[in-house]
Amino acid sequence: MKKLALSIVSLLSLATVNSHATNIAIDMGKDVFSVELNSKTVSQDNEFSLAMLHADDLHLYSLKGLVTGVLEQNNNFEAALGGKAYLINYFNENMQGLALGGELKYKVPMNEKIELHGSVYYAPSPTLTDDLGYLTDLTITASYKLLHNGIVYLNYRNIQAEHESGTKLKMDNGFNLGLKFLF
Repeated sequence: MKKLALSIVSLLSLATVNSHATNIAIDMGKDVFSVELNSKTVSQDNEFSLAMLHADDLHLYSLKGLVTGVLEQNNNFEAALGGKAYLINYFNENMQGLALGGELKYKVPMNEKIELHGSVYYAPSPTLTDDLGYLTDLTITASYKLLHNGIVYLNYRNIQAEHESGTKLKMDNGFNLGLKFLF
């Protein structure tokens, strides 16, 4: 618990120091707690984020960089492509990796306060530490902008990897309820 509190304080300190932050998202599930700090103010076509996810035997940190843009065919869709670097401590085993992937956001035209968001990242064995065969990171989110600067959301997140022994490592697999604060 001490490590979790220190991590939260570190991220919140970073949020107050970093004037480029555009939002911070905090969510909780049955067994996990996650905080993500996003920045899109450096450039309108780039997005960066720093995230941490904690569970009893899991401490996952990630740094994400994306290029973003609205799709010309439909302005309600925004796509993003990029990469995500991971630093993972799972059952006291340290792992690192680099994944490539993308994200898609959709604002519902009848009510633009409702947004659907999906992201998928994949890291093959050459981009991971020697112990891992692959890593997948999938998140699907439905959100509602309740306040001018506050969003509530529900997401399903599935992060798993395959150990070289063939064992599947399920780091997160479930639903989470969260809040996003806009700056």
